[in-house]
Parts: sequence; C-alpha cells; structure tokens
Amino acid sequence: MYDLIVIGGGPAGITAAATAINQRLETLIIAERWGGQTTYAMQLEEMEGREIITGETLLDAFRRQLDYLGFVRRFDTVTKVMPQEQTFVVDTAQGNRFEGRALIMATGAKPQRLNVPGEARLAGYGLSYSATTHASLFLGKDVAVVGRGRRAQWAAADLSRKAHRVYLLAPEPLPDTPLVHRLRQMQNVEIAEGVVVQEVRGERFVESIVVATKTAEGEAREIPAKGVFSKLPRTPNSDLVREWVDCDRRGHIIVNVHCATSWPGVFAAGDVTHVSEQALVHIGEGAKAAIAAYYYLLMH
Repeated sequence: MYDLIVIGGGPAGITAAATAINQRLETLIIAERWGGQTTYAMQLEEMEGREIITGETLLDAFRRQLDYLGFVRRFDTVTKVMPQEQTFVVDTAQGNRFEGRALIMATGAKPQRLNVPGEARLAGYGLSYSATTHASLFLGKDVAVVGRGRRAQWAAADLSRKAHRVYLLAPEPLPDTPLVHRLRQMQNVEIAEGVVVQEVRGERFVESIVVATKTAEGEAREIPAKGVFSKLPRTPNSDLVREWVDCDRRGHIIVNVHCATSWPGVFAAGDVTHVSEQALVHIGEGAKAAIAAYYYLLMH
C-alpha cells in the first residue's frame, strides 16, 4: 500500500513525485517514459547547441532523484484506476496492480498533429507545439501559427510582439471576438482562413509551410517561415477517471486552487487540467498537488 500514486511522467508528475518523497510519503510514480507529450527542446540554425526552457535544470534534479530511487518509479502504462473505500487501485498494461491512499493525475494532453510531410522530421527544429515556451526564440523572424481557437489566437498575439511577421492559418473562419478584432488590426499579422496545411518544408530546419484553400481549385501557397506553431485542439488524457471525477466539456479535470478534484484524495496537475502550457507552471502545479495530497493524508 502506497501513500500516494502519481500517474504521468511530465513536468507536473515528476515534480509531484519528488515533492511527495521529500515529505516522506511512500510514493510510486507510473509513466510510460519521462518527459510527457511535449518536447521542450528547440534547436535553430543560428544557435549553438540546444535551447531548453528555464526550469529544465530543476526538473533534471527531480528526475535524477527518481532515477536514483528506482523503487519509486515504474515505466508502464496505466490501464485502469478504480476508487475503493479510502483507497485507489491502479492496474497497468504489464499486469501489475498497485494500491494507494491518494492519487495525483498528471497524465497530460494529446496534441492534435498536423499529419503532413515534414512535421515529424522538423519537430524541435523550428516546429513547435508550445508558443509559450518557444516564442522568444523567434525574435525578428517570420512565423506561422496553425489553428483557429483561443490557443492559436493568443499564440499569434504573443508572437506579434516578438516576431517580424505572423501568419495565422485557420482551417475554419475565425469567431467574432475582441481578440480576433485586435489581431486583424495588427500590421504584422496576416490571417488566412479556410486553409489546410499540406507540408512543412526545410532541409534541417523549418524554412516554409505550404497551405491550400479549401475550395475545388485548392490553390496552394508557400509561406516563408522560420517557425511553425501548431495550435490545434488538444485532448486531455483524463479517460482513466472521467467517469467518476468532474471534468469540463473538453475533458480537462476540474481542480480547485489546491489542485484537488471533486473526488476526495484525487488531485490533478499539468495539461490534464486547464492551465498554462508553460512547463514552469506545471512544475509549480505538481508541487502544489503533492503538498495538498500530503495534508489530505495527514487528515485521513
């Protein structure tokens, strides 16, 4: 019987597990691998070496602690989580079953890929899924943002203050909102609606993106860009608990300011909740969830 089981190996999960161990909780973290869904490293043509988000040093320290304490981690896939009286039972793909008194869900979210030639090869070489993390690396450059929702709109607005020119490529017409009105007024933002991405081009690094209009003619256009930010909808990985923990209409686990969910003893942090995409925020949320779980266990 563990005091706490953490599911997920991204920044929130790693931090939660390390924080719980420092609180002397009997902790187990289960993850398919370290790092979560998002690749935070970005290498550009004029950069020497890898550029990594601020906070990676801290995250590495936590990761090394978990690697050193091998008995607190299992690289496995969780297939089922069941609440029981005062405990939670966790089953995995490798046939293991674990029981814990508290649970932290840090399972992240699955980004919708562009699924076009060049995407997989150029990810981390000019193609990013996080404008929050990488926008500052594209000062004075031309960039493209793919998407139409608020995440894409905010990414374009953020990049407009850093990049030379921003192309907002929306698969469908943009909604009529104050933010969209503001984007249409920005001189260095060009909006193309009703377009579909066909390819991301570049030999070693992103050089351009090819789009076509959603018409019978399907006229193609190649847009020079040093950066491409995919901001298509993401799916929170909350299926394990969605039937008995409150989630919003998109599947994000609903938490309070202490990262507590609607089910006593269950906490959540990171992309599976509705928070910033910034890894530093996930680190803080993971620590907060672990501390909240610690106080919960003290009371129970």
